[in-house]
This record gives sequence, C-alpha cells and structure tokens, in this order.
Amino acid sequence: MKKIFTVIICLFLSVCMTVFPAAALTLIEENFDSAYPGDDPLTLDALYGYFEWLNATPDSACDVMKGDGGNVMRLSGYSDLRTMDYIPAEYVFSLSIKVQKPTNMVNVFVRGEMPGALQKKNPRNNGIMQVFNYFEWDWYAENNGKGGSGVGGSGISISFRDNGITLTVKKYAEDSLTVASDGCTVGYPESVVIGEYTDVKITDDAKRISIYVNGELIAYAELSDESTVYESDGTNVRYYKNAKVFDKDGAQLLDVENTRLHYNGSQLAIATRNETAYVDNLKIYFGDGAIEAAEKGVIPETTTAAPDTVTETDIITETETETEISQTEPPDTAEETKAEEQKGGVSKKTVIILIAAAADVVIIAVLALVIPKKKK
Repeated sequence: MKKIFTVIICLFLSVCMTVFPAAALTLIEENFDSAYPGDDPLTLDALYGYFEWLNATPDSACDVMKGDGGNVMRLSGYSDLRTMDYIPAEYVFSLSIKVQKPTNMVNVFVRGEMPGALQKKNPRNNGIMQVFNYFEWDWYAENNGKGGSGVGGSGISISFRDNGITLTVKKYAEDSLTVASDGCTVGYPESVVIGEYTDVKITDDAKRISIYVNGELIAYAELSDESTVYESDGTNVRYYKNAKVFDKDGAQLLDVENTRLHYNGSQLAIATRNETAYVDNLKIYFGDGAIEAAEKGVIPETTTAAPDTVTETDIITETETETEISQTEPPDTAEETKAEEQKGGVSKKTVIILIAAAADVVIIAVLALVIPKKKK
C-alpha cells in the first residue's frame, strides 16, 4: 500500500512539474536575416511551432523577401499569421510593420480567440457556416446589424488609417451574426510615415493593455476582472465582460460591454485582407514580470520554450475563397467559402510536453518500485 501511495505522489508531482511549468521568462524573436528570400518564415527556429499561417486565396502569401536594410516577412492577400497557442499574461508583443497606404484591411490583433470555435450561418455568404478568421469580414451590417462591419471576429486590433491609428474592440451583439465592434481613432505621432516601417509594441498583464507606436504611448485599455460566456455561441469560451479604452492622457474613448477579448490568455495575430504588409523584428516576451524585464532589457535564459497552453479549443481551419472582395469597401456580393474544421487537436508544442510528462511518469514510477527493493 505504501508503495502504491509513493507511485501516486510521484505521478502527481511529475505531471505538475512537466505540464504546468513555472512561468519562466521566455523570448521569441525573429528578424528574418538568417533566411533567404522566398523562404517560408514558419520554418525558422524562432517561429517554428509557435506560429501558423492561414490563407483564403491561392495568391495570398507569407514569405521572406529582401527589404531595404535586410530581410523582412511579407503577408499579402487574405492572410493571417497567428500564434498556435494562447500566450499567458503577462507579455510584450512588438514588431516593425509597413503598410503601403492607409487602410483598415491590415491589422495587428491581441487578446483574440482561436478562430473556428465560433461559427454562424451566414445568409449573405451563400448560407455557409461562417468562420471568423482574423482576415475575415464580420458581416455585421450585411446581416442587418445596427452598425458598421469590420475585420476579424475577436480581440482588439490596430490599423493605420488616413486620420490616425484606429483601435477596434470586437464585441458580442444579439443581432446579425453576433460579432460586432466598437472603434476609436487617435492621432499619429509625428514620427509615423505611411509607407515606412512603424514600431508597434503592446504590453498586456491581463488587466491593462498598453499600445506604443515608435516608442510613444498612444492609448491603453483597462480590462474588467469579470468574465462572461455568450450562450448563443455554444462554445463556452470566456471573454472579458468590459473594456474601457483611453488615450495617452487618460481621456476615455470607448466603454465596451460584452467584449470578444479572450479572458484566458491571448492569441496574437497579424492579418491582411486583400492587402500587403511587411513585418520585421517580431518579438514576444512572456512570463512573470515580462513587462518590467523587457523594459530593463533582461535577456531570459530560455528563448525557445513553449508557452503555457491554456487552450480551450485548438481548431485548425482551412478556407478557400473563390471570389475576391473589394480591398477597401465591404463586400457587395457573397463570397463562396469552403471551410473544414478539425476539432479537438493540440499544438505540436503541447504534444511534446505531454510526451515528456509521460516519460517522466514512467521513470519516476519505476524508481519508486525499484528503490525500496534495494533497501531490503
């Protein structure tokens, strides 16, 4: 009996140490200079196993190309580059991004939900079960919603417009396909020039999201402690109940109830909708104290460890769109989209962790049985 008890304790400790590791500081960093033009950026060591790319048309692209001062990553067409798992707070997400013209069709997302869990029948898109990928139109106005439509299905996004930087908070709505948004615009820092690279940094500690452009704070969002689940979704996904957005001086710009900002971790994404964006110096710094450590320039010992997996659903969705949509205006005609979802999977990093856990369990269990015999 004592031997069985010892084995049980060993199993418990092994799983705790392996599957739920301490939130050590981790840095994911890529400047694409180690690659060759035309390479797939997701094969690079820093990004492999952390990011995935989804596209909706054959001419969409995610590749490495030669830039002015070195290599950069190009995203084009109907594309989104997203983290494979939710990043646990707290974290710092930064990148240099260039758009060719002011547009709301290139967006950087944080606090997103993995697309695929939420699907709604879309009468204005040939009656398909609509998946809200980050490049996807939310079809809110087209289905008689009381407001305008936008890009994406969840998260808070940043885009570069004519009159400034637009911040959009996705939210739940009872009408249309239940995906809507509230947005606001803040003026550009003087250093921003459309057509040149702009540095974007976002910090998130699960209570406050701060957004910096070229090193200058432009806005921040305060997230409520409460979470909510929308029963009509049928997904049991938890979102922040409320988010308030302020400008850099503390003036409130938005007060959003029933957000679609994911409560248990943050999926990060960069998305283009029939547009092109160039990305360089992509970094994610996460773990306990990541924001302060990043400010102090602390280099973590671990730079490639997998993020803690807090995935509620891990769904891979492949979408093919046969008809293109206007790059600046909402669609006037329906897209023909075929979606295939594989539900219940786990990421490669999670599989590795689980295999390691199983190996640890076997080793410790054997030791627990063998060592007492030697003592006799």
